[in-house]
Amino acid sequence: MEPKDWEDSAGGSDDIGLNEFLMSRGLEDKKIQELKKQKIDWETILVMSDEDLSQFFPTYGDKVAVVSYAKQWERKKQVNARKRTLFEKLSQKLSSKKHQTEVDGNMNQNAARQTRKIEIGWIDYNHSKKEYKQVRTKGGGGVRKVSVNKNAKNIDIIREAKNLFFPNGTSLRGKEEEFSFKVMNYQLIEMDNVSTVGDIYKCTKFSVLRFYLASTKTQVDCYTESDESESELPVYSLGDEACIVGEMSNAGDFSSIDEFPSTSLVEAACSLPLTSTPTPGSEIAKGDEVIHLSSDDSEVKFGPFSDEDIGEATLPLLVVPISNVASVGLECSSDPSIPPQLEPGTSDPIIIKRTNVLNDMMDAFSGITKDSIVKKTPFTFRVKHPNGKMEAGEGIGITRDCISSFWEEFYSRCTMGCSVKVPFIRHDFGVSEWVTVAKIMLYGWNICGYFPSQLSVSFLEISISGKIGSGNLLEDFLSYLSDQEATILKSALQDFNSYPADDITDVLDTYGCRTIPNKDNLRTLLSEIAHKEIIQAPAFVSECWSKVLDVLDKSFTITQVIEKLTPTNRKVSKLFTFNNILSAAQEGTKSHLLRFTRELDGVLLRKFLRFCTASDLMTCEEISVQFNERSGLSRHPVAHTCGCVLELPVTYDNYPEFRSEFKAVLESGVWVIDIV
Repeated sequence: MEPKDWEDSAGGSDDIGLNEFLMSRGLEDKKIQELKKQKIDWETILVMSDEDLSQFFPTYGDKVAVVSYAKQWERKKQVNARKRTLFEKLSQKLSSKKHQTEVDGNMNQNAARQTRKIEIGWIDYNHSKKEYKQVRTKGGGGVRKVSVNKNAKNIDIIREAKNLFFPNGTSLRGKEEEFSFKVMNYQLIEMDNVSTVGDIYKCTKFSVLRFYLASTKTQVDCYTESDESESELPVYSLGDEACIVGEMSNAGDFSSIDEFPSTSLVEAACSLPLTSTPTPGSEIAKGDEVIHLSSDDSEVKFGPFSDEDIGEATLPLLVVPISNVASVGLECSSDPSIPPQLEPGTSDPIIIKRTNVLNDMMDAFSGITKDSIVKKTPFTFRVKHPNGKMEAGEGIGITRDCISSFWEEFYSRCTMGCSVKVPFIRHDFGVSEWVTVAKIMLYGWNICGYFPSQLSVSFLEISISGKIGSGNLLEDFLSYLSDQEATILKSALQDFNSYPADDITDVLDTYGCRTIPNKDNLRTLLSEIAHKEIIQAPAFVSECWSKVLDVLDKSFTITQVIEKLTPTNRKVSKLFTFNNILSAAQEGTKSHLLRFTRELDGVLLRKFLRFCTASDLMTCEEISVQFNERSGLSRHPVAHTCGCVLELPVTYDNYPEFRSEFKAVLESGVWVIDIV
């Protein structure tokens, strides 16, 4: 039996067998038969020596040709083997995928028959305020997770919710028959009687839907204001060390309260006589540590939290007037113990809610005349904490704190830009609103020496004097841009080819440029765009502000004011004053403080000033540094913002310990006012 490859090719149709190849070379038939007899095939030829080949292929050309063709045959054989292996693997995968598709199809059919999970909360109608309030867990409400059929409708959700919130037909707010019920969706819009849970899931693409059982009592005879206030906002109770009445980094987000540091920390406060009568909610709990200071200022510090509502899976529901149930807005209940808002000509304090500083400040100053501000009439500010209680402090420190908080929120909600900011036109801000902002700006300057330093100098000059003075419009615009955009344009101004032309064009397109930039026209284009963004876009705001800011003295120079107010490490270090005679421990803490101040970056430096003076700008002439010997858990920095006094412990073992504790204060985002 002769080898197969004598007749069959190893490759495709273009290959030929060994017998045919030898005949094509004109090899004698006797030699061919001898090769067959010796069972010499392509594979054998590849391993034969030169001498063995010479016995069958006497000519050199035949010998080279047959070896070359044998190698080609071997390569094609290997390729074919790999192809067969790949085809086999592919067939296996296709077969497996087909099987998996059938399994998935069966699973999808099963899933289609399964129920869907939803969340159900309870909101109850307040007849006196004509709005819905969420019923919290401690009142028998909260948010529950249940599984319902995907075809469940309005009536099915009501039935499920009644079983949850009215077990055996009763609840803490009354019996089931005393209420009328309806279902509202996650937008607080009443659910119709046709839509199903599956339809809403398909439409919204939410992973979990939330519905609310909206109840309305048919006979109003047992509701009181105190009942409602309990479910309005969570009351965060503190341990023995402090009572929270402070500022939150994100005042609307109570879910982050777990992240507060447990170490007792400190911040700003305002002066209060130690002999004054405590206001409601500010009484010192039994066991509180009372420290008699030489200053009459109140103290601000962190305390441990023990909130029973922290574990809830949902944030407090926003208060929604029933007349506009689809429009969500923040509301706070009235408290008879809190004085009403300031009326012009009265001495009542201005009440500012910590979670709503921008709106409360504007509401208060909308009723204050420009003449009152020009005359530098001081007003008293009081701050209301998110838990509904009044913060203890009042005085110039609280005034600076309210002004600083207002501009911090204004930058975030009403301006565009990065390092330099410019107001943008809002549909809900008309002439009166922008004029009110200017009143607050003028009041802050007259009373506290505070001026919004992050606003564009060129824009402010237009608003005050109607013309650009010492401001550099192009420089303002480059600071208005993001760091990446500014880097590209600054480099292009120096060397147009330093960045690809597409990168430069992309930046300019963002600001509506309609001209292709090149090295000759780039500076002109940037100046034109700067004028559009800094001057033209907020021109309406400039016109409104000029009606108030025109009273500023002619010698008022924006650049000099901002340069003076902008904090630097060197300026802040020079604010500190110390006693002439210091102990070795006090000298060590002094050294730690100066080193810490020199190391702070721009953001933390402003926070440090805010901590010590209640203002993030250089509005105080000095910061008096005093020392104490607190240790352990009671050790913490103390700031008295009315007198700009910073009190530091002298019990730090080393600088890293001092730095770690002080940075925790500045980065925590929550500073607490406490009476001592």
